[in-house]
Amino acid sequence: MGTFFHISVFAMSFTLMVCFGSHSCAQDAAGEKPAASEKPAAPEKPAEQASQEKPATKTIPADFTANLNTTFYSKYVWRGLELSKDSLVIFPSLTIGYKGFALNVWVDLDTNFDNPPPGKDSEAKLQETDLTLTYTNNIKPLKMDYTLGWIYYDTDGFYGDSSTHNQELFVTLAFDFPLKPTLSVYTEIETGEAWYASLALAHSFKIYKDWSWDLGGWVSYLYNKAEDFSALHDGNLWTGLTIPLSRYFSVTPKIQYSFPLSSDSDDRIKANSFNGNDAHFLYGGLIVDLKF
Repeated sequence: MGTFFHISVFAMSFTLMVCFGSHSCAQDAAGEKPAASEKPAAPEKPAEQASQEKPATKTIPADFTANLNTTFYSKYVWRGLELSKDSLVIFPSLTIGYKGFALNVWVDLDTNFDNPPPGKDSEAKLQETDLTLTYTNNIKPLKMDYTLGWIYYDTDGFYGDSSTHNQELFVTLAFDFPLKPTLSVYTEIETGEAWYASLALAHSFKIYKDWSWDLGGWVSYLYNKAEDFSALHDGNLWTGLTIPLSRYFSVTPKIQYSFPLSSDSDDRIKANSFNGNDAHFLYGGLIVDLKF
């Protein structure tokens, strides 16, 4: 699928963004009551849904939700692996939801891809496009939200000239307890037997009006049959400041620190990262979120 697929999906996402943005601005100009405010979704959970209040003259379905989220980061780190180097990476993400179902398109735009095939120079490129389908619901007696999902990953190849693709199924259990414990389990269904599980905790402190200081982290376990690997894998600590600028729009400066959880994972992360000699990464940037 490769570059043509990336460009097609990116063009589709951009068109939807423009359409949704125009609709939101028209509502504000007409003086309509906007949807109820809600906290921006974290990039690690693009399929999160939240109920919204229906304006009196709103023409879209009451249970329809849309979220445009763009992250500007100093590094692309995925499950502990460094997938960019010395460049700004931009992650546009568009999620459309209805009655618990959601479709997300996520893109990795590397402004100076620094691991090109032999004989080629570094360049700006649309490196990865992911499609995610999810269904989210809750079990009220357990104070638990659950999400069932499917992810399709399509890249232009991080370690060579050949494009790659794979698919995963996953389930996420999020509990409405202190520290919001969230358990996620992913299984590969295309390229071989592999499992990735993570346990995350998070907490927010209100510090000024609707501003919040957010912090959290996760630990993970990886089993990959093809690599004969089974061990605790990567951990991550993060903190951010969520600044609502309107009922629809917010910005979040964020910092993250990724590190290995075992000597085996230290070796694996080094071998599969761009630097080749490091498994600890400090990175961050700015998240811009539009939700309506």
